[in-house]
Amino acid sequence: MQELHLLWWALLLGLAQACPEPCDCGEKYGFQIADCAYRDLEAVPPGFPANVTTLSLSANRLPGLPEGAFREVPLLQSLWLAHNEIRMVAAGALASLSHLKSLDLSHNLISDFAWSDLHNLSALQLLKMDSNELTFIPRDAFRSLRALRSLQLNHNRLHTLAEGTFTPLTALSHLQINDNPFD
Repeated sequence: MQELHLLWWALLLGLAQACPEPCDCGEKYGFQIADCAYRDLEAVPPGFPANVTTLSLSANRLPGLPEGAFREVPLLQSLWLAHNEIRMVAAGALASLSHLKSLDLSHNLISDFAWSDLHNLSALQLLKMDSNELTFIPRDAFRSLRALRSLQLNHNRLHTLAEGTFTPLTALSHLQINDNPFD
């Protein structure tokens, strides 16, 4: 009976530490990391351990981020999605990531972004959205990002910004908006 009990616990621990193919998961500097960069992925793979705090999906072929894409990893603090083919970030794709501090969506093709998802990311300190196809930012897009220190929006297609767009960003110390076709 004790052997069965030990087998059950071993199975549970194995499931808790599962890592989707072809990613590598482990601990580094006290953080639980899932590295899926440079894996030629076309979708966010399911099956990440719930305790992952850093997830790298950079340099893949992700075309978009659907609603609930990161629901399995609610403790994420860093999410790296640079150098993909992302065109669209659906409403609800990022909304569950209330612990997120760093988000890198740079070097994609994003033209359709669910700005309302940012309202749930009050811990965010770094937001990289440079080198995309953004043409518009709602005036209230950053209203909940009071901890944001660095915002990179350079190399997009922004023509105008509403007055007060950056007013809520009281901790902001680094803003890049160059290389946009402003009127």
